[in-house]
Parts: sequence; structure tokens; C-alpha cells
Amino acid sequence: MRMNNKLLILPNIYLLPLIFLVYTNQLYANEPSELGFLYKQVIDAPKNKSYNDAISKVIAVKDKYKGDQQSLFAINQPLTTLYSYVGQYKKAISFPTDEPLISEDLIENLSPISAVEKILTMSKETQIVMINEAHHIALHRTLTTSLLQKLWSSGYRYLAIETLSKRDVDINIRGYAIERSGTYSNEPVYAEMIRTAKKLGYQIITYDDSSGSEREKVAAKKIYNASFSINKNAKVIIHCGYSHILEKNIKDNRIWLANELANLTGVNPLTISQTNLMESKTLEFENPIYNKILNKFNPKKPIILTDNLGGVWSTMPGQQDVDVVWPRTTYTNTRPDWYIKNHDLISFEGKWCRDKYPCIIEIRRKNELNAIPFDRLRIEEEPNEKVVLRLPLHESIIFGFNANGEQVFKGPTKNH
Repeated sequence: MRMNNKLLILPNIYLLPLIFLVYTNQLYANEPSELGFLYKQVIDAPKNKSYNDAISKVIAVKDKYKGDQQSLFAINQPLTTLYSYVGQYKKAISFPTDEPLISEDLIENLSPISAVEKILTMSKETQIVMINEAHHIALHRTLTTSLLQKLWSSGYRYLAIETLSKRDVDINIRGYAIERSGTYSNEPVYAEMIRTAKKLGYQIITYDDSSGSEREKVAAKKIYNASFSINKNAKVIIHCGYSHILEKNIKDNRIWLANELANLTGVNPLTISQTNLMESKTLEFENPIYNKILNKFNPKKPIILTDNLGGVWSTMPGQQDVDVVWPRTTYTNTRPDWYIKNHDLISFEGKWCRDKYPCIIEIRRKNELNAIPFDRLRIEEEPNEKVVLRLPLHESIIFGFNANGEQVFKGPTKNH
């Protein structure tokens, strides 16, 4: 692949994540392009505590392509993913979304219902529940987390996770994610989803370690071997990215994971999308129907739209079963309310950064310092307003890292 004037040409949002994840190491090892360089920053930042440096390097590349929307589209994915790692949620949602063709008239006769409750009802008609995410939107992981307890009560025992690496062979024993566990699992909300699943008793399935045309087929086989081949009545949740939930693909001839699993198991999966109707930094980056749904129904929690017969609405009928629509994010003390609610909080103190910025603050459980932090936040400059971080239930330690990733502070916290 040769990069000339354009960094990368992408017809829609789904192609970029295909390049990333497990295959990123192969990509930047074999491809000297700037695209490979950008994803190397995403892979290496958690290893080296070099989030500030990685963000600066990606921004420097972005500045070279001002006015080139196709290239900026490609650059935004690694940049917003890095922002998600360090708790900068407002910056992470500055990514344009794909726009399925939707008639606005279709929502006129629909009604909202709790997404969680409707998914639970629909999950009883299948053995496979597939939930997708945009990899830079940490909020999407909370839907799966909120379903884990209730789906466990319905007999679901397996959680298959796209981002996990086969290098971490002990995750089911350890019960929580560490740096080498995967890529997106370095983000705190993702790590808490894994921890919650293990606490409930789920068996975690690592499945996505193949590339090229065989990726979906190999992934389906790995999930099958770890679950249905052991127990034909197994029930499996799959948390994956973007198009992997497509049961049929009308854009091209690619067969995605949902289709492969259906063919292999004979089970019709419940396929749930969160990626077609997402909030963004500006309205121009959003699917127009998203704002119309919010104005019409004013949801306070994630919803699914249904008709008067109880049938669910999908932006891509025949390809995915249902769309989840989230309300817009509100913020308190610079943090998303959905992220900090129901948690003890601690106010940021400049001494944690030695009053030098930018810096990274991490909150880690005292007895599991190798685990992914419970909270991580990048402070770009001295705050002029109150900034908070969330605390776990048990004793925790505050770590401060300077712009070079060097530890400059370590101290205990007190839960309130």
C-alpha cells in the first residue's frame, strides 16, 4: 500500500477499524506509511506511559493534512482513541459518523422503550447477543456492562471480546485486565466491563487474532470452540466493533462475524448497534436523524424505538436487528455524568502534577496496581475550574505522570 497525497481514502466509517486492533502490529511493522505510524502511537502509549507524546505526534500529522477531509477522517480515529484512553471525552466524540440512509418519516409512529429492558426481552429468543461499539466512545461499553448481571440470570455464561490479545493467557484466572490484555481494554471503562464480567462468573473468550479475508471465519470458529462445542445450549455475549454485527452486508460481498456465527451454530443472533446514531462534537458530524430522535423523545437513558406492535426499529433492517440511541452527554466538574455517577469523587490537586502541564493522573486500586486504572485523566493546563476523578470502593493510590510519562507523584486517597 503506497500513500501519496492522501493519507487514506475511506468510503465509510467501518473500514478504518478493520485495519486496527490485533493487526496493528503487523500493519506498522510492514507499512512505513503515516497511517501505520499513527496506530503505533495507540499501541505504544499504554506501554510507555507516553499518552501526551502520542497525542502530540498524531496532532502534528493532522496539522499536515488540514483541508484534506479524507485524510483527516483517517487521522481522527487514532487521535480520538487516544483521547478516550485519557478521559478527555469531549475531544473523543469529535469523530464524524457514518450515515445510513434513513427516511425521517419512519420515526413518526414509533415510541421509545428502555434499551436495557427490551434487549433483555429479545435475548430470551436467542443464544447469541452481539453488541457493537465505536472504539473511541467509552460510553458504549456501559451498555454491555449494564446487561451482564441480568443476562447472567437468563443463562448467559460467556463474554467474547474483540479487543483482547492471545498474549494474555491468564485473564480468566486473574479476573481483570492489564496492559498486555489488549488494545481498547487499556481504557478504564472497558477494563471495568471485563472486571464486572469476571466477578459475576463469566468465561472471557479471546477470539480476534487473525487478519485478512479469514478474520471473521476464524473468529467465529474460536467463539464456537470455546462455547457451543462444549455446550450446545451455551449462551454467549459478544462485544465487538462496528460492522462485525452485520447479519447481511448489502454494501459489498464481505461476510461479517454475525453471519459466520449464524452459519456455524444455526443460531440467529440478536444484533445491536450503537454506532449509527451517535452524538458528536458538532451537529455536522452527526447522522441528522439522531438529533430528530432526541428532540422528539427527549430520552434520559438509552432507548430503542418500537412500533405499535412491539417490533423494534433498525437503521439497517435486514442487516442488524436494532439501534440503541443514547441521550447527549452532560458534564459535571469537566467529567461526563454517566462516568462519575454513583462513585465517590476526589478533586484534582496541582501537586499531583507538580504544577507542570500537561500531565496524566491515574487512580489505581491499592491491591492491584498492575490492573488498568480505575480512572485516568489528562490535564492539559492548570485548571480554572474544579476537576474530579472517580474512586473505586476499596483503597486506592493516586499516580501523577509528567509530559514525558515519568512518575512525579504517588500517594494514597481517602474514599468519601
